[in-house]
Parts: sequence; C-alpha cells; structure tokens
Amino acid sequence: MGKHPFVLSATVDFPDDVMPGPYDARLLDELVGTLRSMGVQRVYWLYYGDVDPESLWAGSLYENAQIPYGTQTLEAIGEPLKAAVPVAHRHGLEIYGVLKPYNTGMSGINGPCSGRKLSGLEQIGGSVPQVIPFLERYPHTRLRRRPDTRAGHGAVVTRIRLLKRDASPTRVRPENLQLWTSDDNGRYTRLDATLSVTERVEPAPREVRNYHGELVVAKGTPVRTLTIDGLNISKRFVAVTTDFTDESGDFINTACGMVEAYGDDFSTPLPVVVASRGAVWNGPRDLNGDGPDFDSGMGHFEIPLDVNVSSEGEGVFWHRLAVGGLVAFAQGKNEYLPGTVSEVYPEVHRLWDGWVDRILETGVDGIDIRVSSHGSLVDEPWEYGFDEPVVEANRMKYDSDPWSSVDDLDRFSRLRGKHFTSFMRRTSNRARSMGQKMQAHIHTEAFRPDIVHGQIMGFPPNTHFAWQDWMRDGLLDGITFRTSWWEALEDQPGTPPVRSRLSNALRDPVAVEALELASELGIPAYMNRYIERAVGDEEYMSDLKAALGDERFAGFDLYESACFIRPTADGSRLEPRKGRVELIRGKVGELGLL
Repeated sequence: MGKHPFVLSATVDFPDDVMPGPYDARLLDELVGTLRSMGVQRVYWLYYGDVDPESLWAGSLYENAQIPYGTQTLEAIGEPLKAAVPVAHRHGLEIYGVLKPYNTGMSGINGPCSGRKLSGLEQIGGSVPQVIPFLERYPHTRLRRRPDTRAGHGAVVTRIRLLKRDASPTRVRPENLQLWTSDDNGRYTRLDATLSVTERVEPAPREVRNYHGELVVAKGTPVRTLTIDGLNISKRFVAVTTDFTDESGDFINTACGMVEAYGDDFSTPLPVVVASRGAVWNGPRDLNGDGPDFDSGMGHFEIPLDVNVSSEGEGVFWHRLAVGGLVAFAQGKNEYLPGTVSEVYPEVHRLWDGWVDRILETGVDGIDIRVSSHGSLVDEPWEYGFDEPVVEANRMKYDSDPWSSVDDLDRFSRLRGKHFTSFMRRTSNRARSMGQKMQAHIHTEAFRPDIVHGQIMGFPPNTHFAWQDWMRDGLLDGITFRTSWWEALEDQPGTPPVRSRLSNALRDPVAVEALELASELGIPAYMNRYIERAVGDEEYMSDLKAALGDERFAGFDLYESACFIRPTADGSRLEPRKGRVELIRGKVGELGLL
C-alpha cells in the first residue's frame, strides 16, 4: 500500500442501473447501503444534466427508449446525483460527480422503419438516437468534417469491387452473390439481375488496418477481387450478401477495406460510408426493416462476407461487433460527428461551466472530469474536428491549413487542446473555491501519440489533451487511472484477454509515465477497471489485490455497479448479479478493507 490511504470505490452510471427496473428513494438507499456493506468508501456518480427539458443544461439520456424506466425513476427521485449525495453522506461515503463534457449525444442511428425518431439530427442511414436539447438548438457546435473531404451523393453506381485481404482462393462464385438496394436504408429489395462478375488477383490499392491497429493488407500486395460490372444503381443504399448459410467463410477483410463503388470514372472510387452490422446499441440487423448502421466506428473489424447473413453472433452487443455475412455502402460522408461538441465554441463553454456548477452545488465531495463518451463513433475519426472558428484561428496563427502536414495537424490539435485545458483550469478553481476536490480521468488508452482506431473510439479526434500539464500545474487532487478501451474492447470479441490483462496494461509506456508522474507529484492514482467484460471475476479479484499491493495506487474503482446489482422490473427490490456482491465483499474482507 502506498503513501495515500487506499480507497475502494464504485462507479454508478445510473442509466445502466435503471435499464432493468425503476428506482425510488428506498431502492436508492438500499443501493448505497449495499455498496457500503461491500467495503466501498467512495462513489463516483455520472451526471447527465438537468431534468428540466427547457433548461440550457438539460440532459435527455433517461428519456431514451433503451432506458424504459428512466422517466419513472426521475419522477420518483428527481435529478439522480442530487438525490444520491445526501444518501451517500448518510451512509458515511464520499461521493464525486463525474462529468463527461463531450457526452452530448449517442452514436448510431434509428432507421426509417423504427418509428423512433428521437432527435432532429440526421446521419447517413437514419436519425441520431439520442441528443441533449442543447445539440438540437446548436447543431453546428458538433465536431465537423474536414472541408476538402466532405462529400454528397447522387452518382449512379455502375461497378462494385469486393476485395479480399489476401490472394488465396475463395469459394464465392458469381451465383452466390446478392445485391440489395434501398432509397432510405429501410426495407431493402433484392436486385433482380444476373450479375457480371470478374475474379482477379490485383495489387491492393491501399493499406488496411483493423480495429486494433494491426496490419491486414499492405498497399500493393496481391489480393483477390470480385468486380461486379454492368450495374445501373441509382439508390443510395446498397448491401452485398451471399447465399451461404454456414459460418465457414473465406472472403475476409474489414468492412472498410472490402468494398468499393464506382460511377462513370473507374479510376477513382466514389466516397462512401460502410456498414456490416445493426445499430450499435443492440439494434438487430434486418434488411426487411431498418437497415445496417453506417459509419458506426465498427467498420475496421475483420469479417467474412460469405457466411449466413441471418447470424447476429452471441447475445450481448460487443460480441456482435465483428459479425459477417453482409457488407453495405452508402454514398456520401457524414458532415458532423453524431453527438460530440467542439470545445472551441462559447455556447459549449457556457454548457460545460453550467454543468460543473450544478454538480458542485449538489454538495459532492469532488468532481471528476472524464473525456470519453459515446457520441463520436465513426469509421474515419481523423477527418473530424475542423470547425471553422478553430480552423480560421489556426490559419491566422500559423498561415496554413491544419491538414497541410503532420506538423500542421499537431499544432492544430494543441490549439484545440488549449481550449480544453482552459476548461479544466476553470473547473479546478471553481471546485477548490467551494472546498471540493478536483479529479480527472487520465485515459492512458487514448492520451498517446501512437493511437489506433480502437483507442480513439469514444474520444474527440485531433485534440491534444495536455494531461501532464494538468498534473504539473497543480490542477488535480487525484487521477482516475484508466487503461480500458471503449467498452473494454482491447482484445477481439470472444478471445482470451491479452491487452486487457492488467499486468500487460501496466507495462504500457503511457501507463508507466502517468503513474510515475503522479507519484513524483504526490497525486493519488485510483485504478478504474471494468467488471465482467475484460477479464473473468476471479482474475478481477486478483487485480484488486494487485492494486492494493502496488504502492503506485491509492485506490481501486469497481466499474460499474450495474454489473453486480440491479433492480427488478417491478422496482420492488435489488437483486445481486452473478454472485458478485458476495464475491467482492468476501475478497474485500480477506484483504482487510472491510
């Protein structure tokens, strides 16, 4: 154990807690009491905005269709963080409000057949499934695509080329291929035509890397292609499937690397977004209803085309990310990220500062700023973040476009990062003036120079987060130390943990640097670790023990409460999940923390 007292904490991401059932004041008290009985000393409670929809600072997540008991819970207890603070203090627990400032909406789409148009903001393929009222009022404040790569649609598709990741033979024959089209990404109809298909081995036109940054195809290496000619497709949405019904496919590539569409000019592919799966938040993949989720950020998983298109993979959504059997494309590029704001706008400054004030005014013991969120998932994240005010400021300062060179882009990202550091400084000053603590998530998975696609998922791209300066300048009283990628997807779904194994994660150079700097400056570091997704329960208990024995850590955060206790659908009681309450309580007692 290190020089700081070891704190066992738990994160409550309350929308997850109210998915299976409603909460009232009695169950809220029972939840906090259960945490206390498990040895938890501090609660990190995620804040999602005012409950008044007319407020500039209003949230909307609890009204989302995927949280059926959200509205009922708000009617019973009001704004959840405000309700939780006195309960936590009554049970002798500290409570910190966690703010995700970039969390202004969810990625993904609601297709045209869902009947759930929950926002007025559109992405290619459907409407954004959830945004806060602020974003409806100020949609221009979202991170915008680089102007020279924005693209519309309207070309007639005359050729489709499918590319395998290597030159090995394929079982796919022309008669196996099927094309489906739609005007609006709903109710696809099969193209009734004999397809003219040419099979070749050709040099790969570009490098392809997968979700985890691993090389799939080197530019110029031989790959097998299937080119479908003689087409005359005017509809925007096109899906390619096969008639295979087994799971032994050999035509494998990432969705982004597998398909190209052409108009009259065969030398240059049309600008498209791709899809291979249903909506990211558990939506089924159904060509007869809502179509697939385009530009979802999942287009870099390797998938087989020639498998059963009806297969959706295993139950929970993160096992369905790499499902094959279909690759689809739609012309154009999304102009904005679905639900992530830019830190450069005055309207956003007012939003963020107001959220900070509301958190602190609840009487929390501290505030914790977390950069990652759910509104920035796209397949080409590096093309975003080029909003006019900061692009123009960059031109004035450096007399160049930010995308002109690697050095220009680095200067641009640091310019944007200064806006975020200003917010961190304001928040730290505000918290300390009220006698409260200031903490921040140090995302070692994303605050790094060598970031790959899976690590940028959930983060605003092209922004330099100067976390070392936050620490050296004395802005922080503690850090939440995080290594997990978005939804704990450090490793391929369904495979044993490698990157997500704690011993491996702690050897990462950025993780080592963060812990060394925290130790040097005397800043306590609290390990945040996913339950359930990254490693098994017994290994998770070993990780808790390892953190306790590692003098670099001052605490361990059980992430998150919904993984070990949930309400029943009728709201009558809380039910432990998978024996984890007793498992954790037993280990905590064994370690002398109870």
